[in-house]
Formats: sequence, structure tokens, C-alpha cells
Amino acid sequence: MFVRYWSPCFLAAIAPATGGGEVAGGAAPQGSLLRSGGPSFRMVREYVGRLALNAGLPGALGVVLVAAAVLGGYVARADNDRRAAELAQEQGRIERSANAPAPGEDGRTRVMDFFARFPPVSALPDSLRRLNEHAAAHDIGVQRADYRSTAVTGTPLTLVSLTIPVQAEAEALYVWLGALLREMPEIALESVSLKRETSDAETVEADIRLQLYLRGRS
Repeated sequence: MFVRYWSPCFLAAIAPATGGGEVAGGAAPQGSLLRSGGPSFRMVREYVGRLALNAGLPGALGVVLVAAAVLGGYVARADNDRRAAELAQEQGRIERSANAPAPGEDGRTRVMDFFARFPPVSALPDSLRRLNEHAAAHDIGVQRADYRSTAVTGTPLTLVSLTIPVQAEAEALYVWLGALLREMPEIALESVSLKRETSDAETVEADIRLQLYLRGRS
């Protein structure tokens, strides 16, 4: 009973791995052996069943050992292929991580480039000279410039607060301030205070508060 039942089952298990070999006579394609309802498969199954029956229990055990060896080799090969694919994926991930920039590196570079655009704190005299020349080019009479400097917390910048009293025509004053903010981006306008002697006077007195940002510490 053992031989009659299990021999055909073992044949069905090993047929895909062996491709039929000499048992199938080498004439039928491998795919025909996989179709359990085909005539070639039934003939081979009956032949092997009779062979195992005639061989007795030792023959049946031989069939069992052959089938176990074939199936074990197939399972081991599939497991090795899976492990090789996992190792290849892991190697690719490690290589991509090694070539990727450090987290935050781009952000730090952009911040450093931003601060590098400001003039150094040692350029304060030059910035004040440019400010006066700019005012003179727009017919703005700068009487004096008072300033004080403080460090900007959390940045490498120094803030220089300027108070500039001027006398000029109102329209010329507005034109000058617009041009000044465009041509000296390190300067920001804090406030403007205007005073007229009479309501129809063309000349105004103004107190202008500017903020000048410089890189470094004074």
C-alpha cells in the first residue's frame, strides 16, 4: 500500500526538477510531464509504481531519498537566491546613503551664503561715506549721523541704528529713500518723521531712522 500510493506522488514532485530524464524516454517535452492528466505522465507513473513495487520496501525508500534530495536542493537554491537579492538591495541602500549629502548641509550652506552678502563690520566707515554721497547725489542735505551698534542675537550680524536729520524737498526725500533701499540692501528703513514750517512750504525737516546690518562684531 505504501509503495502503490507514494511512488506516484514522489514522481510528481521530482518531475519538474529532473525534466523527465531517461524515465520519460527523452521524447516528451518537460511541460507534458507536469500535466497529471496526460498520457505520458500516466505511463511514467505506472512504470515507476511497478518498479518501486517490484523493488519492495528498499526501492520505495530509495525513491523517498531521491525525492527528498531533489526538493531539498530546490528549496536551498531558492533561499540562496532570496538572500542574494536582499544583500544586493542592502548594498544599494548603503551606497546611496554614503553618497547623499549630510542632513541639513544644504540648509546650512544657504544660511552661510546669505550672511556672506552683508558687508563686514569693519566696512562701517565706508558704508557711512556711501550713505552721505548717495544723499548728496539726490540734493539731500545730511547735517549729521548719530549711530549706535548692537549684536543681533542668534546671528553673526551687528545692527547699526542710524538717526539722520535732513532738510530737503519732500518729493526729493522720498525719491532718495527709495533709491537708497534699492542700491544698499544692507540698509532698512525704520521710521521717517517730517515737519514743515508752513503748510505750503516745499522744504521739510525730517528725522530719518535707518538700520544698517553688518557681518561680524564690532
